[in-house]
Amino acid sequence: MNTPKVSIIVPVYNVEKYLQCCMDSLLNQTLTDIEIILVDDGSPDNCPAMCDEYAKQDLRVKVIHKKNEGLGYARNSGLEIASGEYIAFVDSDDYVEPNTYQNLYNLAADTKTDVVYFTFQQFNDQGNTWRELAVRKEKRYHTEAEIRGFMLDMIAAPPKAKSDLVIQCSSCCALYSTEVIKRHGLRFKSEREFISEDMMFNLDYLLHSSHVITIPDAYYNYRMNAVSLSRTVRSDRIIKNHFFYQNLLEMLKMNNFGTEGYLRATRLFIMYSRNSIRQYIRSSLAKREKMRWLKEVSDYHFWREIASSYPYKELPWKQTLHFYLLHKGYCRLLYFLEVMHKSVKPLK
Repeated sequence: MNTPKVSIIVPVYNVEKYLQCCMDSLLNQTLTDIEIILVDDGSPDNCPAMCDEYAKQDLRVKVIHKKNEGLGYARNSGLEIASGEYIAFVDSDDYVEPNTYQNLYNLAADTKTDVVYFTFQQFNDQGNTWRELAVRKEKRYHTEAEIRGFMLDMIAAPPKAKSDLVIQCSSCCALYSTEVIKRHGLRFKSEREFISEDMMFNLDYLLHSSHVITIPDAYYNYRMNAVSLSRTVRSDRIIKNHFFYQNLLEMLKMNNFGTEGYLRATRLFIMYSRNSIRQYIRSSLAKREKMRWLKEVSDYHFWREIASSYPYKELPWKQTLHFYLLHKGYCRLLYFLEVMHKSVKPLK
């Protein structure tokens, strides 16, 4: 049997309503020499049967049934059996454009690149669409210094930049070399442990890459789901942010990213935490509960440690004010600041 050009790994969990849209976009790709690996992550709905039916109808579809362990481990199960030259990931409530893998494969194969990153657009069930320029222009990274600079930009911006992020790279918006993944045994961590398992996988991957391409083409369509994991209000979110931050710092230290690595990782942690605070305060919980939680959060010792080592006053003034109120423990003023901001978007 010939080696497929692209293996597409699709974790499936509780998406009975959306799975057909996703699969239609994959089965009708202009590149037909693909394999689609559906990983049923112990889904409680009709998805397991739907997956089996797709496999009966199309020989390119393979199915893995496993106990529920989350998105990261579901992707890892797919990696175990993937046989394509390149690997792609698609979440089962999203979809891709018809020419996605034909164009990406041609580019990757012609340039012998290790990974191609592309961009995406967001949409919701009401038919609204938002274009996200995750990658703003085509660029090629060949040297170690260029790729390491790209990694820093993937984490966050320098302190003085107006926006927190330089580029946004998701594992769903990339085409990876199978050879690189298998040679280095690369796998995803659990999102139940690491809040950004995507970033950790991409950073690990880039450490072993010698040729990277970014393009602005929006091939991926990301469904805005109001009840998704990333939008769920959780009281332990700041602690999880900090755990991820510590592990990110350790990885950067081990790979000699120096002061610049600290600056980028710390800005990311401040951004994640700011957004988590905003999400909690704008939830439907009672004000008393929000204030109690905010007081607990502001007492964490690491805010003072960051305030003494990170140049937070170089951040845009709204971000500076937010962090100042947080690390000083001015909870009522911080609460008032969040209530006054009606936009759900992160502070710029």
